[in-house]
Amino acid sequence: MNNTRIKVYRSGSGQALVFTHGFGGTAETWEHQIEHFAPNYAVHCWDLIGHGGSAKPEQDDAYSRDIALEDLDNVIADAGNDVVMIGHSLGGYLNQCRAIQNPQGLRGLVLIATGPGYRKPEAREKWNRGTRKAGKTFPVPLASARLVEQHDALVMDGLEQIQCPVLQIAGSRDTAFHGAMKVLEKRVPRVQSLIVADAGHHVHASHAKIVNPAIEQFLAAL
Repeated sequence: MNNTRIKVYRSGSGQALVFTHGFGGTAETWEHQIEHFAPNYAVHCWDLIGHGGSAKPEQDDAYSRDIALEDLDNVIADAGNDVVMIGHSLGGYLNQCRAIQNPQGLRGLVLIATGPGYRKPEAREKWNRGTRKAGKTFPVPLASARLVEQHDALVMDGLEQIQCPVLQIAGSRDTAFHGAMKVLEKRVPRVQSLIVADAGHHVHASHAKIVNPAIEQFLAAL
């Protein structure tokens, strides 16, 4: 893959799985999934620009949702364009964007602790203020908060266009995303949900022994 912006980690062979982490994280967040799935799948994990081993420019114009989606497109193309996308938080939001804008080559989505964004401009601006504040606490360039900012209702307006099967997972203590899960249940044609007891935002890391078999079952049914 000819993209010097991002670092991609590959292991295993078989059906391609593309893992995208959340804001402030790295590909390492998927260590339990890599260990579980690499023996039977082609696992592709990557660091978003500004994160982990990827480039860390300081300029504002180096970061946007579209730039992240371009990088995701490159990872998918490298994986073989027949993939299941698995994303945590921001990663899940980007996966929904990709499934709406370009569903080609997607077999399924796994959305972990994520949502479809906001339709009302005032809600988006509140979210954007929060992400800029949160960005100051993460080991990433301040400008990278632009990856998380929302300036339209792309996903909210396009949920019915997600035609591939979807598995959404959240922790029982991560209540901010429970309402979002209900929105998808109403509007996405093929979706199933799992709320993991006594789990928080990083449910895939803290409760991998529950999350991994759920993903495995989802994959087997595709």
